[in-house]
Amino acid sequence: MRILYICNEDFAIGGASLSLRAMLDALKGKVDPVLLFREDGPAPEYFRNAGYECEIIPFRRAIFHAQGLIRVLRYLPHAITTAIIQRRCVKECKQRFAGISAVHSNSGSVDIGIRIAAALGVPHIWHIREYLDLGLHTNPFPSWRHWRKELFASDAVIAISPGLYSHLKLEKHPHGVCLPDAVCPAADAIDIPVKDKFIAFMAGTISEIKRPDEAIKIFAASGAKGYVLRLFGSIDPEYKEELKELAEELEVAPRVKFAPFTEDVKSVLSKASAVLVCTDFEGMGRVGVEAMFYGCPVIARNSGGSADLFAEGRGYLYTSIFKAAEYLRLVLEEFPAEMVENARSYAINTFATEDYANKILKVYTDCHIDEN
Repeated sequence: MRILYICNEDFAIGGASLSLRAMLDALKGKVDPVLLFREDGPAPEYFRNAGYECEIIPFRRAIFHAQGLIRVLRYLPHAITTAIIQRRCVKECKQRFAGISAVHSNSGSVDIGIRIAAALGVPHIWHIREYLDLGLHTNPFPSWRHWRKELFASDAVIAISPGLYSHLKLEKHPHGVCLPDAVCPAADAIDIPVKDKFIAFMAGTISEIKRPDEAIKIFAASGAKGYVLRLFGSIDPEYKEELKELAEELEVAPRVKFAPFTEDVKSVLSKASAVLVCTDFEGMGRVGVEAMFYGCPVIARNSGGSADLFAEGRGYLYTSIFKAAEYLRLVLEEFPAEMVENARSYAINTFATEDYANKILKVYTDCHIDEN
């Protein structure tokens, strides 16, 4: 099967790209992938370096951040330019990708995939990885009604966590499935390692949505003397200065360190004493899953995918900075070995890559994709 994957990330390598890479690696030898990006940048380069075919054709994502009067004033110009850009993209895809068997959109923030699939006369699979409303606080363009219509017109829809599946009402979709992302091979899981005196916060891009400010507040409130909070990820310089000022105000600036984005998550999480996952309504929370594999206790906001992941004694779920700080103190005073072991077993059974290819292929088969 030759599948066209529509990618939402260009200049940032976030969870969506990392999860797509894990999926494509699992499908090697079974699927011939082509990746479509709207612009060239670090994300397509990341996939090219891994040996995957990448194409660049400009298109617009299905999100429109403007609100209130600004949204009203910008709506019509945005609608006109979007229609032109999307039409050109579909036309070029029709010329370029005649041998495609199906279109697989890799994020809920891109909806052009359904139009490309219709033009090529092939099935459309939509992989929803985020809470657009509750997590990203954004509105699809041109409307929620239109976005939901496209969702239920897709041949299959994949939600990456039970909460997201329920939120999207996919039980009403004939081919709606809850399929957690594959994250690591089972063999990658490690015994509890020796820990260093630091707490980790990790993201592809450190932005307000990931709530690094909350991580700093939790760290400060915990009074974790002798420990360092390390924030890993690319970050806008202005936002970095804001976070440094917050750390100064809370008198923890010397112990709050920034580090670049790293693909070597294992070396970080296996040594971290704990990891903070502060995003409100995380789609699934890839870092949290990796922490489970690598023996790192997780303290996460009690919402979205995190609420699914860390229920039943697999992590600490908080609803306030005070409670999160209390949990962090507990972890640093006495390592929760039983919880970490429980989480590791759950991760191996739920997020291991070994079986993932068959699960994705079943979605494709159920859509009656033409393998020729």
